[in-house]
Parts: sequence; C-alpha cells; structure tokens
Amino acid sequence: MPREKKIMIRRKKILCYIWGSFAAIMLFIFLFWFFFLRHYKYTDDAYVHGNQVYITPLHPGFVTSVLFDDSFLVREGQLLVTLDETDSKIALQKAKEDLAQTVRDVCELFHQVFVYKAEIDLKTAQLICNAQDCFHREGVFRQQGVSVEDYQHALAALRTEFFSLKMSGALYHKTLATVQDTTIHNHPLVMAAADKVRREWVRLVRCKIYSPVEGLVAQRTIQVGMWVPAGQPLMSVIPLDQIWVNANYKETQLKHIRLGQKVNVTADLWGFSHVFHGKVVGLPGGSGNAFSLLPPENLSGNWIKIVQRLPVRVRLNPEEVRKHPLRLGLTCRTWVDISDQEGKWVPTKVAGSPSYHTPIFKTEEAGDEEFIATIVSENIDPTLKKYAHKPLHLPGVKISLPPIIDEALRQNSQMEEQVLEYSESHDEESLGEECKH
Repeated sequence: MPREKKIMIRRKKILCYIWGSFAAIMLFIFLFWFFFLRHYKYTDDAYVHGNQVYITPLHPGFVTSVLFDDSFLVREGQLLVTLDETDSKIALQKAKEDLAQTVRDVCELFHQVFVYKAEIDLKTAQLICNAQDCFHREGVFRQQGVSVEDYQHALAALRTEFFSLKMSGALYHKTLATVQDTTIHNHPLVMAAADKVRREWVRLVRCKIYSPVEGLVAQRTIQVGMWVPAGQPLMSVIPLDQIWVNANYKETQLKHIRLGQKVNVTADLWGFSHVFHGKVVGLPGGSGNAFSLLPPENLSGNWIKIVQRLPVRVRLNPEEVRKHPLRLGLTCRTWVDISDQEGKWVPTKVAGSPSYHTPIFKTEEAGDEEFIATIVSENIDPTLKKYAHKPLHLPGVKISLPPIIDEALRQNSQMEEQVLEYSESHDEESLGEECKH
C-alpha cells in the first residue's frame, strides 16, 4: 500500500508538471500573441515589384549595333542601340534645301513690295503727265484746235493710267500683307520650313537610342541587322533603386491596415539573416479579379465564394535595398505593424507619390538652332540683310488724286457727250455742203 501510494503521488506530480508546463506554455503563447502577434498582420504572398523601362525606337530602321546585353549594368545616358542613319540624313538634306528655297522666296516677296512701291510712284507721275496733256487738249479742243480723236485718246489715256495706278496699289497691299511687320527669320513660311529641318534633325539624332535610367539590361530581343518598326520593344532596363513590395493580403486582414504603418519584410533570397524595413504607402483600389482580363461572373448558379486578395504597396528603405539588392519577382514575407491606427484608409493628399524623370531627351535639339540660322543667313539676299532681324514696316498707300484730276475724271462723261454732239453737228454740216454742191 505505501508503494502504491508513492506511485500515485509520483503520477500526480508528473501530471502537475505536465499541466503546469502546458499552462505556462499556453500563457506564454497568449502573452506573446497579446503583446506582439496581435499587432502584426502576416502574409507570405508577397513579391518584389519595380519599374521596367522598355527601350523602343521612335522611327523604323535597321539595327546597326547593339552595345549592351542582358544582365549588364548600364548608366543613365549611355548608348544602347544605333539605327541606320541613311534615310534620316537624306530627309534632313531635303528639309535643308526646302528651307533655303523658302528663304529665297521670302526675299523675293520683300523685293516685290519695293517694286510695287516704285511702280506706284512711277504711275503717279505718268498720271499727272497724262492729266496735264488732257487739260491742254481740252482747252485747245474748245477752240477747235485739235481733232475729236486726239482729245478722246487723251481722255482714254488718263483713265487707263488711273486704273493702272489703282491696280498697282492693290498689288502692293496684297504683297505687303505677306511681309508686313515680320523679319526674314521669323516669317511664317521660313519658320514652317525651319520646323521641318528641326524635325528631321531630331529624327537623325534619335537613330542613336540611349538609356533613360541606370539599371540592369533585360529582355533583349534584337539582333544586328534586324528591321525594327517604330514602337517595338528592343530591350528593357530595370532600375534597381526603383523597387517596392506588393503584399497580397486577404480582404479579411485589411480592416486594420492603414497608410504609414511600419512593415518588416524578409526576402527568400536573403532569408531571415536580413530584415528589410518599410512602410505602407498604398492601399489598392480593387482586388486582382476586378482588373483581370476576364473578370469572374458571379451571377451563375454554381457560385463558390473565394476570399479575395488585395495588393498592399510597401516602400522599402533605399539604403537597405542598396546594401542588399533585390530583383523583380522575388518572393517575400511581410509583417505589418497595425498598432498605429492614426493613418488613413484612403489618401487625402495628392502628394507622396514617387515621380520619375530623365534628362536625356533635353539635348536632342542641341545645335539645331545654329544649323538653321546658318542656312537662313547663307540664303538671304545681301541687299536685305537689315531685314534679317529687323521687321519690315511700310505704310499703306492711299490712291488719291489731285482735285483737278478727280474733277476731270468726274466730268469725263459730260465731256464725251459734248464730243459726240460736236461730232454729229460737224457731220451734218459736212453732209449739207455736199448736197449744195
């Protein structure tokens, strides 16, 4: 009996130890969950994402050289691919010739204005001369000193010269309207031709394709000698400093996730030896199914509820990514600290989004202005040099006659009637004398 009692006591002690240990473990787990785990949301459905900069030509052509291959580092602004320049050079030469001819045509317009201006002065002098002749003949005609034919010719010459002067004035104003208050350099025709030269200049420069960012080359699909159309991806560049993580949380986990919350991230590449630190910078506008090519149709009878996942964007510490580089598509684990509930579920400010820039295209037009200015200067008429940058401004010409000439033209019809009356009476007298004889 004492032995059995001892065995029972020992069993009770062992059970007490087991239950005590179990209770201690459960208490530890509860405390660990209460003070730590309940403040974190975990998922292993997370992947590294980043920008993929696709390199595409802006015009078609043959590939003449490929200077980088997959997995090699390229700096911003380094030459990646060159295309054949033959067609672009021919087009630039044609645009250059068109600009030169346009400059000469505009110079001709300037000269034409001066020609019409001189023609107006000449015809004004001729009009005065014809008017004087007409007046002299009118006085002599009244004294029957000149024939009717001479006087009619004088009136016709005066009228002809007047309307010729009006036509020259109209042509002067018509031509002046094309060059008034413009220089040769900023004339619309010259500027339009210069834009064509500029466009072909840029087209020639774009035969050399440069990297807009620094990163690793990937997805090279071209070979030397290939014909590539405009817009076809030739390769891509992956900038390793533009990396983030998309953590695909279940919709049941998103209730307490807010913008600005801290996130711990581990990548399978580095294991648990390195923990990346980041924060939530973006909450999704919809689940993956909503943006799929063929969204699911839930009106069917065989509907099965599936818990949706939504990507939470996590921005990583740039220094940590620089020391431990990541690659697109790597799998990760994320823990979001939800203890801070001060953040917003929906952004209230437009600021905060990352922005990306490249300066490599700002130099495409470098040198084109000097090239265009040289073409224009070489084709300007030397007599019009002062109008290269100085606007031409000439007054309009109003065709007005001295009162005496205007009165003569106004009385022209009366004079013609008198001439006709005189002619008829003279013919009747001559016929009467013939009948007497």
